[in-house]
Amino acid sequence: MMKGRDSALFLPTRRGVLGAIPAAAMVSSAVAAAPPRTTALSPEATKAIGGMVDGFVAQNRADGLSVAVVMNGATRFFNAGVTSQTTLTAATEHHVYEIGSVSKTFTALILASAIKEGRVALNDPVRKFLPPGFDNLAKDGRAVTFADIVTTTSALPDNVPDYLAVAPGAPPKQLIFAAAQFLDAFPYAGFLPELAKVTLLDKPGVAPRHSNAASVLLGVLLERIYGRPYADLLSRYVEKPLGLGAGTGEGRASLQVAGYGADATPRPRFNQPVMLAAAGLHYSAADMANYLTAQIDSRTPAIALSQQPLFAVSDADSIAFHWTVGRKADSKTYLRHSGGTFGCSTYCDFHPDQRFGIVLLANRVTRDTQEDLKKMAEAIHLTLFGAPAGLARLHRLLEASDYSDVTVTVALVKRQNPELFLKEDDLNDWAYRLLKAQRVKAAVGLAGYNAAIRPESWNAHDTYGEMLAANGDKARAIAEYQRSIELNPANSSGKVMLAKLQSQ
Repeated sequence: MMKGRDSALFLPTRRGVLGAIPAAAMVSSAVAAAPPRTTALSPEATKAIGGMVDGFVAQNRADGLSVAVVMNGATRFFNAGVTSQTTLTAATEHHVYEIGSVSKTFTALILASAIKEGRVALNDPVRKFLPPGFDNLAKDGRAVTFADIVTTTSALPDNVPDYLAVAPGAPPKQLIFAAAQFLDAFPYAGFLPELAKVTLLDKPGVAPRHSNAASVLLGVLLERIYGRPYADLLSRYVEKPLGLGAGTGEGRASLQVAGYGADATPRPRFNQPVMLAAAGLHYSAADMANYLTAQIDSRTPAIALSQQPLFAVSDADSIAFHWTVGRKADSKTYLRHSGGTFGCSTYCDFHPDQRFGIVLLANRVTRDTQEDLKKMAEAIHLTLFGAPAGLARLHRLLEASDYSDVTVTVALVKRQNPELFLKEDDLNDWAYRLLKAQRVKAAVGLAGYNAAIRPESWNAHDTYGEMLAANGDKARAIAEYQRSIELNPANSSGKVMLAKLQSQ
């Protein structure tokens, strides 16, 4: 089954990337106040990145886009488009965008500081810091802990109260404005009474799932632990020491970008007090460059703690303090996060081993915007660093053999490049690219290898079944779909394909 990509397994060579980029670029290299140095990008790389940024706006995928590329402690900025359809002000690295769920990493960093100060322990039950009446924050003998919150395994619902249910049956555009009005009127003090009514969705510490409510709760808990408002804690532990402007309040209202939806119509702000700790912060590309620089340097003990993996999701990904810690094709790690509000989208990642980080801020929200920003970040990383040696060698050998024996080829490459790691989703996407190019036998070979090395993955078997069906191998395709459904009875699309094959 085709899924949203988590990271690129193989992109074209740098020559191929450059060839696909528009020649014109709207590039700004103005420097943030701190750090004071710009990166020494080559003219070729500067043109390539500028072209990607300019092309994103030219293709009407955002009204404005601001990108910060951090390398070796210095930053280069790229901007395109406008901050508002009304004022037509050119976007700069100083304009402020809503960063959505990336806000959760800021709140989690405050928690890391509290842990380092001995105020709280990671495995403390959160009820320890709440008034009586929160017996509901436990299930099957397991109470929600601070670790559960920052690893997204709290089992709390996504939103408390559920602001997306305030206008049932309303068209999406109307629902967004109704939700914004509801949040504008909802009192911050009303969160805990609403939280006391919820039922956990699962046993805590078991399954990752998105929850704004968990991070709102963390903000409340930190206020109770310190006896200070969240905005003060944010300023003390993150903004002032790392050189960021204020991410709350209206002090930079004149620099705030306007947000837009998929149809390029205006969207409401997402800055309500109850949502600050979860998704309500706003920063500029210059702010975020400073944030990533500190993350790359692990500048404080709290930052270092916040990057430690706490919950394994797969052989490729784990979760730290809200950061997803990913394993690259060279087996080294990088950390990433994305976020979206009613009208803005954000993606950022950083690679400590390469002292590289990137943030992309757009004032447009569609179903694909965050993923599109992620793909651009991957392309920029490839432009600057190239593909890992083992991955590039594997690609060359597989192309030369037309994927005739993927298992043997991978083993051959790993003898010279033992660090080579092939992520499930990346192999899956690679197979789909081959299928799209009508190289069906090659797609079968790659998908078959993925299913063989991951026999318990329902999605690997589903994809293999699809490739076999495309190659006319009905019997084996049926067997693969049956195995996929056995592993995941909820695989509805697999059931449809299986029934179709069996009826032929």
